[in-house]
Amino acid sequence: MDMGQEKQEKVHFVIIFLLVSFNLRMGFSAADPLLLQVMKSMHMGSGSSGLFGMLPIMALGIAAPAGAVLVRWVSPRRLVVYALLLATLGIIWRSWGSLPGLFGGTLIIGFGLGVAGAVILGVARQVVQQNLPVLMSAYTACVSLGTAVGAGAAAPVARMLGGWQPGLMFWGIPLLLAAALWSIHIMKHKNSGGRSHPLRAPILPLLYQRNARMITLYYLFRVASAWLLIVWLATLLRERGLPAYEAGLALSVVTACQIPGALLAGTLSHWLGGIHRLIALATLLAVAACWGLLVAPLSAWPWAAMCLGAGLGCIFSVGMSLIASSQPDEGSTIALSGLAQGVGFIGGGLLAWGAGFCVKLPDPCLWMAVTYSTLALSGLYFGLQCTEKPAR
Repeated sequence: MDMGQEKQEKVHFVIIFLLVSFNLRMGFSAADPLLLQVMKSMHMGSGSSGLFGMLPIMALGIAAPAGAVLVRWVSPRRLVVYALLLATLGIIWRSWGSLPGLFGGTLIIGFGLGVAGAVILGVARQVVQQNLPVLMSAYTACVSLGTAVGAGAAAPVARMLGGWQPGLMFWGIPLLLAAALWSIHIMKHKNSGGRSHPLRAPILPLLYQRNARMITLYYLFRVASAWLLIVWLATLLRERGLPAYEAGLALSVVTACQIPGALLAGTLSHWLGGIHRLIALATLLAVAACWGLLVAPLSAWPWAAMCLGAGLGCIFSVGMSLIASSQPDEGSTIALSGLAQGVGFIGGGLLAWGAGFCVKLPDPCLWMAVTYSTLALSGLYFGLQCTEKPAR
């Protein structure tokens, strides 16, 4: 293969990779705006709705390390297709209109998207040897954009299609398109050496690598801090006296501003002279923005929301770059992705769930700001322990 053809192949891969990334959270976020309709239609109580809200992050956490196991029998590229198709089946079952389908379908969606999200980072590591931080910035931006599109378009799509069931089923279409494009790429390059074969991605050896442990703990506190604030932000802002519309808008601004934050992460890292300085700057910006939203005068919320989103976008991008860049090959990258995302989603989700007690304390906004700061600064500590050198 000549240089021009190889470059063209990488460009095609990056385009399809980003299209798949766009779909990795959209199926979940589309359900959130319709939750009240779903609860009313299926006579769900607050306990069931709380469990439903925790299912996605738990399912992603279980699926990520499973992906590292499954690549022993299925090549990573084919496994991405199977995982996307499984998530599509989950969307169909979730839309069926039964309580088992709602919960079971959500679990299947999470398992499919979790496996795809863990494995696809290893594939990217194998195909794109250079400029991985830039690709991970684009990956994070696409995930954030897909999340925002799903949340923003869910209600209008459901109204247009006549209800929450067809409205939720609609989101299987972009997943099928992504699976089809990835399949075409596989068929076009099926003779590209060993890349189409299963491989070993053992997680256990990573537990003895200090750098892998630090990346995993960084990911855990990244998930815990972000999930905690995103879940409770609108509620706390309403308690402070912000109208419901503006409280929801604040959360939308945070989500939207993650996109430029993620896209600029690679450039900022270069300007600042290293990824460690970017981790510190982004974390401190997010902490300051959190205090601006929850403690400062309410008139400051637009600026604080934009700063929080930009900080979170950089933090997310750094986490993905550390996973993709720190290991020497595709198999070990998939293993680290499974370990970090598995521990991060499950442990971070449980930490965020446990820290939710803050909303029941006197002055919950102050306590939430303190809790968020503690989790975020813990993530900063472990992030600063990570090295940019490949593990040996």
